[in-house]
Formats: sequence, C-alpha cells, structure tokens
Amino acid sequence: MKSMRFAGSSGGAGLAVGGVLLLAACSGGGGTAAPSASATVVPSASATPFGTTLAQSLEPVGTGLSKVAAATTMKEVETALAIVESNADRAVRSLKAAGAPDGVDAARTELVTGLNTLSSEALTIRTDLNLKKYCTVGVIQAQLGGGHGLVAVPAALAKLATAGQPAALTVPQLPKPQPQPRAQENGSPVRDGGNRGKGELTVTNNGDVDAVVSVVQDGRAVASMYVVKGQKATIDGIKSGSYAFHYTTGVDWDADVKQFTQDCRFVKVGDKHEFEPSGTTWTFKLRAEGGEGTGNAAWLTAATAPQP
Repeated sequence: MKSMRFAGSSGGAGLAVGGVLLLAACSGGGGTAAPSASATVVPSASATPFGTTLAQSLEPVGTGLSKVAAATTMKEVETALAIVESNADRAVRSLKAAGAPDGVDAARTELVTGLNTLSSEALTIRTDLNLKKYCTVGVIQAQLGGGHGLVAVPAALAKLATAGQPAALTVPQLPKPQPQPRAQENGSPVRDGGNRGKGELTVTNNGDVDAVVSVVQDGRAVASMYVVKGQKATIDGIKSGSYAFHYTTGVDWDADVKQFTQDCRFVKVGDKHEFEPSGTTWTFKLRAEGGEGTGNAAWLTAATAPQP
C-alpha cells in the first residue's frame, strides 16, 4: 500500500493511507488533541515525463531500422528484423504505461497501433524469409519499407508534435516493392558461354513459374539462359567436356544479383553430362516443384547452388 508521511507539531504524527489522511495526537490529559494545522507533505518521486519516455522508446526502434537498411546478407537482415520486432514491442509497452499530458491520448494510441503494425510486419517478413518466400536482401528491405507500419508511425509522430510532444525517429531510405514481377524474354542469355563449342542443351519448362538453367563445370556456371514457363529454349556453343545441369525457379528475376527474389528454388540435375568435340545435344524437361521430369534431381540452397 502506498503511503506518505507527514510531519506535524506537538509530537503528533500523521499518515496518509490509500489516499485518506489519518491524524492523531495525544494531550497530556489523555484526551484527543486537535491536529496541527501546519502539516507539510514530503513529496514522492515524480513520474518520468512523457516526452522522455517517448524519446527513449523510439530510439531503439530507429536503431533496428538502421540495421535493416545496412544489411547485406540474409542472416544480417533476418537478425535486424528480429531487433525491429522486439524493440517495437518494447516501445508499445512503455508508451501504454506512461502517463500522457492532456490532448495527446489519441495520437499516442495511433503511435502504439503503428508500432504494433511495424512489429507484426517484421515478424511476418522474417517468417516468410525462412519459408523461402523472399530470397534476396533487397526484396526483404522493400517489404518492410513498403509496409503500413512505416507509414502509420511517422503519421502518429506528426500528430504528437502538433500536440506539443515532438519526437524524432530516423527512418532510413528502404527500397520500395516492385510494381510488378520482373522477367526476361524466353531464351535470353543470363551468362554467355561464348559459343566456342558444338554442344547444345535444350530445356522445356513445363513448370508453373519461370526458370534459369545453367551448364555448370567445376562448381561454376559457364552458360545460363532464361526459360519462360510453358516454353522451350536452347543453349548452344557448349564446349566438349563433362557438365552438371542446374536450374533455379521463382518469381521476379533480379538481373543485378542474378536471382529470383521470391519463391526461389534451386535444383541440380545429375553430376555428369558429356559433350563430345563433334557435338552433343542434351534435352530435358523440368518441373518447378520437386525436380519431377528431370531424373536424378537434388534440391540445393542459395548458398550451395552456383550463381547463374
């Protein structure tokens, strides 16, 4: 129970219990004396000002967002998203518990809602990352940058500033989602093999998404081409030698990093396919799921698959 002690005259003492002031004093004759009229309250420690709580709550959120923007690997961006999620949750708890001045309750509620949205979006993106729905750092940054949380939070802060409670949150520049998935024309070279041989590889993409097929030697792609779903394409000019065939499937081809940014899968088709100096033609059909139609296919990861 919260209590405040009072100092009084005539040797009497007063105690405030639960907000009710109790005063008692004894007279020399055993009767009840009137309480002193000069009691002085000893004040309790004051609560943290709302503006301080606001600033302290937002700073770690900004730190997490900066880490998302600075990430260059999938592991770094996953860790940064977890920091944003955790710090936004912590900010919500602090702001809900803080005493707010008159006129800021509505803006505070909007800020709490925006931070909850930001935390939820960070969690969802991180989950989708682990499910291979998102496959590049850039598309993950764009998902957070294009979310509702980073719209709602600055809007609520603007209202708080208008109400006399300004606060800073540094929101880094993040990529925006692509308006529509990027793709290449069927048969477009992704890596030009130089056409120095007589071998050919013809691939039929009978899957439900586009693919990039690579001819690989010693763990490195020597030639790659884009094959649109439902179509056929040929890599020619393959030099004599022994090769493995790889393909990756997905949505939204990023030509700069040579990878599908969403729903990416990586498959290796056999270890040895021989091409003779006089010219050899190989053909195969692929399936976007499970490697069906390729025979002796194995799943790989982005880390173990050669870059096209």
